[in-house]
Amino acid sequence: MKPMSGAEKGKLWGGRFTKAPDPVFDRFSASLRWDVRLLAYDLLIDRAQTKALKACGVLNAREASRLISAIDRIDRDRRAGRLVIDPSAEDVHTLVQNELSRVCGPLADKIHTGRSRNDLVSQSSRLYCKEQAGALYGALTQLMTVIVAAAERYRNVLLPGMTHLQNAQVLHLSHILLSYVEMIDRSREQYVTAVEYADVCVLGSGALAGTTFAIDQRLIARELKLSRVTTNSYDVSGDRDHVLQLVYACALTGTHLSRIAEDLMIGQTRPYGIYDIDASLCTGSSMMPQKKNADSAELIRGASGVLQAQLAGVLSVLKGLPTSYNRDLQWDKSFLFTAVETARDVVEVMTRIFATLRVREERAARLLDDESLYATDLADLLVRKGVPFKDAHRKVGRMVLEAESLGCALSALPAAVTRQIAPEIKPGEMAALFGPERSVRLKRTAGSTHPDRVRREIDRWKQQLRRTSGRV
Repeated sequence: MKPMSGAEKGKLWGGRFTKAPDPVFDRFSASLRWDVRLLAYDLLIDRAQTKALKACGVLNAREASRLISAIDRIDRDRRAGRLVIDPSAEDVHTLVQNELSRVCGPLADKIHTGRSRNDLVSQSSRLYCKEQAGALYGALTQLMTVIVAAAERYRNVLLPGMTHLQNAQVLHLSHILLSYVEMIDRSREQYVTAVEYADVCVLGSGALAGTTFAIDQRLIARELKLSRVTTNSYDVSGDRDHVLQLVYACALTGTHLSRIAEDLMIGQTRPYGIYDIDASLCTGSSMMPQKKNADSAELIRGASGVLQAQLAGVLSVLKGLPTSYNRDLQWDKSFLFTAVETARDVVEVMTRIFATLRVREERAARLLDDESLYATDLADLLVRKGVPFKDAHRKVGRMVLEAESLGCALSALPAAVTRQIAPEIKPGEMAALFGPERSVRLKRTAGSTHPDRVRREIDRWKQQLRRTSGRV
């Protein structure tokens, strides 16, 4: 019998090899630098696998007890920071196997019965995705709660709403803040789907075809708190849709928060200056002493590009792969962990921004002096007098143009000019229309900025967030 080759030492494979891996290739193929994050999940899987192997007779009670004790010992060392991570291990699965061998000797070799690294890595990544999706759902719920609190705090503040970065109509600031909550809720729902994709037991699938041992997959599912067992071993060995869904959820979160960050950046610029982002979330200039830069919002905006890149990376790896397992799939961990950790940081920083955000109400009030904000209300007034909207739109547009050419406010337009363009408007009627409180109260539709509807939406979101805080 030949002695153990260099390829077999510390590997989960190698029986048919007599030549050690090329050191450059060995370093290139190692994934421990990424998947060490799966250590806790691998230990959970090993504990469940041990119980399943005992149930089907591969392990006797004494052997199973020794293995469980060894797994628990390694887990305690991990939690206490005492576990030494061997950097030469090929991956986290090899690391755990080597640690088990160190603690309980040749008995550790039995734990890999009836499983492959294919179903092991698929299962550990699913456990990671399920937990992290739940955590990000909770983090977004907290962010939404903080924004709703800000909407309630500033519920009486009115300001110009914008389209095309130009003043458009009067809005409640709360209406804008609640629009952020709506956006974030759509991101949040993607994590519910991510949990569903990951919530499946795939152990027992082996490399691709299943296993000849009567592994009780339902027992493993119960141990791992998974709701169902796979129905196709071939599919799950190469399926990474759970990774793709979670990375997509992170990318969508990044896109939504980037748009909100852009609003904050515009809103805090001078002379606009409505938003005051807390100094603890800003930095200064290395040259200009007066600067207070809202770098937190800028970095959130930039992180959106990082998250989109991770999504593109996962899609690119999966594109064109044949079904079942391929080693290309190892690269998904780099994209997955970067996406999750970046999204986690982005959400936490945005939560701190809104928790400490101050609104300069007096500046918001000054911005309402722009009477073009009431042009749509004026057109609607003409419609109520029987003027078709197209004609009303044209008449008010001409009045705005005349006011600009005369350098006066719309309400100060000479009466003769108003009569010539829109004789339907009675003297004094136009000026009475120009008020921010009246403008928002004129709105009638569901989802509008009418103060009563805004108030109801604040209450609705407070109740809904309390109900859904522990959903996943």
